[in-house]
Amino acid sequence: MNPSKLYYILIMSILFGTSSIDAVVVEVGILGYELFLKESNAKKESPPPGWDLQINRLGTDFQNVSYLNRISGESMFVGLNGKGKKERIVWDLNIKLTTGKESGLKPFYLGKNHYIGYETSRFLIGIGRREHLFRPKSFQTSFDGGEGIFLEFLPLPNLILQFFLWDHHSGALLFEKDRFHSLLPSQQQGRQGFPEDSEPNAGRRSHHRRHSFGLLYGDYLQLRLGIQYLELGSWGRHVKDNQRETKQSGADGDSLLNGNVGFGFDAEIFEFQFDFLWAKGNDRTSSKSTISPGSIPISGEAFQIGAELRLGDFLFRNSHFLSDREERNTKNQIIREGYVFFGSHPAQTPYISQIFRIFPSAAVTESGYEKNFGLREGKCFGYLSEFVLQFTYRQFVAKIVGSYFLPYHLGGPTDGRISFQKKDFEAFFIGEGVLELSLKEDSSFELGVGFSQLLLPESIGIKSNFGYVFGRIQI
Repeated sequence: MNPSKLYYILIMSILFGTSSIDAVVVEVGILGYELFLKESNAKKESPPPGWDLQINRLGTDFQNVSYLNRISGESMFVGLNGKGKKERIVWDLNIKLTTGKESGLKPFYLGKNHYIGYETSRFLIGIGRREHLFRPKSFQTSFDGGEGIFLEFLPLPNLILQFFLWDHHSGALLFEKDRFHSLLPSQQQGRQGFPEDSEPNAGRRSHHRRHSFGLLYGDYLQLRLGIQYLELGSWGRHVKDNQRETKQSGADGDSLLNGNVGFGFDAEIFEFQFDFLWAKGNDRTSSKSTISPGSIPISGEAFQIGAELRLGDFLFRNSHFLSDREERNTKNQIIREGYVFFGSHPAQTPYISQIFRIFPSAAVTESGYEKNFGLREGKCFGYLSEFVLQFTYRQFVAKIVGSYFLPYHLGGPTDGRISFQKKDFEAFFIGEGVLELSLKEDSSFELGVGFSQLLLPESIGIKSNFGYVFGRIQI
């Protein structure tokens, strides 16, 4: 049985088997959308190499694909959420049941926290999904969490130690980060040889067990440190495994160590966040594009910076992510892989984070370890920034969000280091602007509408905008 389903059944049976469920509420939500995606014939130059709409460079020309038209749809969800405690048994419940595969959504989504545990004054032990409190907080909607068994200690005031003893890592998927992901029909089947929702190594033993440790210390000034170890095995459709080792053992020993160290300062009107991130690991491969087929060392760095200013009813936030890149020699062979990202996509604009879903580095997602270049489903080393301007007046909220992604050059020799020089990046960027207007009543009611505009170079030849409505009510 899928571990996520096991957590759900266990928590639901315990909660509804007790006499006190006053803290649990039912939430009903709707989601409607309309997409306008079309090709522009006004091409003044050839598209940048590798950057068409498809997932890889050999994709079919996008003007022949049927989804370059208007797409309208809607979906619903029913959620249960709430916190409670009965003696020393505590729970934090957050789950959404969706309309399912006909809308492109998964049957259910766990929230940032969805667990049941045993709590004392000094420690908490639980089972379910628990948010990593020690991960970077530069972007408003970034998230990573474990799904399994966790332990938290509070040895001193303002000090939290988190241990994730066992975590069946599933890519830290959230409904808010997946609701528009399947808007475009997949073109992978037929090119890759397996359906969109399956893994290329289905039927084999595929490990993705993760162990994590982190600490968070401080109040308005917080220090954080985290380490995560993941056994990848043969998990990841874009990884070319070592066939001999995979055939013998069902996996070829891929592993990844990811860490972060940083601090955050949060005063009444101003907040600042900074984190340095690193990745170490091993990717065993038989790819001919490497200098030493059989094993590629992973060794990369990145950093995140975020600042927020709150003045009365106005909020302004600016966030930045910059990774290094893979190291290549003069023959364009990979010597060393760059930084590998963990968690949900850091941005919140729908095109960049969900519809095209372009990560600013290699990444471990719900599909495993991915590293590829392309406008759609790209896992491309580069620079990502986001700004947020929000105005709140009583129950009315107006929000403007802009995202900007600038990738490194695709080809040629590289030193694999973080670069601040313009010449090391592509001559184009991928941008998106969003306007959201909504009415909110505390946490019990929300109704809103959003508009998005995609910004691409003329050479790619795609123009698109996107509109959506959303709402929820607790009953």
